[in-house]
Amino acid sequence: MLKTRLLTALVLIPLLLAALFWLPSSALAALFGVIIAIGAWEWGALCGFHGGRQMSYVAALMLTGILAVAPIVLLPPGEIPVMLLLVNFGVVLVFWLAALVAMVRGRENSFLYHSIAGRALSGFFVLVPAWQAAVVLHAHDLQQPALLLFLFLLVWGADTFAYFAGHSFGRHKLAPSVSPGKTIEGVLGGLVAVLLLAVLADWFVWKLAGVKVFWWLMLCLAVGLISVLGDLVESKVKRVAGVKDSGTIIPGHGGVLDRIDALTAAAPAFVFGTLLLNRVWS
Repeated sequence: MLKTRLLTALVLIPLLLAALFWLPSSALAALFGVIIAIGAWEWGALCGFHGGRQMSYVAALMLTGILAVAPIVLLPPGEIPVMLLLVNFGVVLVFWLAALVAMVRGRENSFLYHSIAGRALSGFFVLVPAWQAAVVLHAHDLQQPALLLFLFLLVWGADTFAYFAGHSFGRHKLAPSVSPGKTIEGVLGGLVAVLLLAVLADWFVWKLAGVKVFWWLMLCLAVGLISVLGDLVESKVKRVAGVKDSGTIIPGHGGVLDRIDALTAAAPAFVFGTLLLNRVWS
């Protein structure tokens, strides 16, 4: 299994990096749209939809996503509606907070997790903003694709370090009823990776100074923590649905949702934070 996972990663990661550097934002948005569509299909299955209902769910989610993403691609750099995006992603962060509260309370009748309507609605908040955020980071980055690439590295680095730290030092379970393999020590190891990546990125790319460095590091740590929530929420939905993986499309990795779960929470939070800090600093 581990060999298959590594081989798949060795194929997919270079392809993704090539897309980030060589594709225009419109083409990258379309590529991400394909990924989101597969994720929507898997999420529909987790909601218990099949056949025509599953297709209708994917169509509704994709239409919503296109309406959210198209203006981002069409607007020229520098003319992005910052306040509108702050409100948009602020609402998304409220959803993730609600998802955390519902998980911590652990009720067997929670709307977000234990009702079909709640899970179906959650899919829109999980997938559409992630698609929109990724496109914002690419289309309106003056150092393209630095911001989006950093986000991927942050999430991958946190996940990888958390895995090894958890296996080496893990003693205290983070959320045993949701994801038994996750430990507090693993999360702390992931945050160490986030901090190192944030320092290196600032040193070589953004070259911030003074208090800006502090707030940049705080933002990255916050996004690292929120990425863990994305993973836990998908794990909770899968547990309610009674499945181990969201799909089988990626050899050794499961479904698309199993690979982008952390990004679905991290991307909107990262965009919200960077937009907010840019307004504060300007």
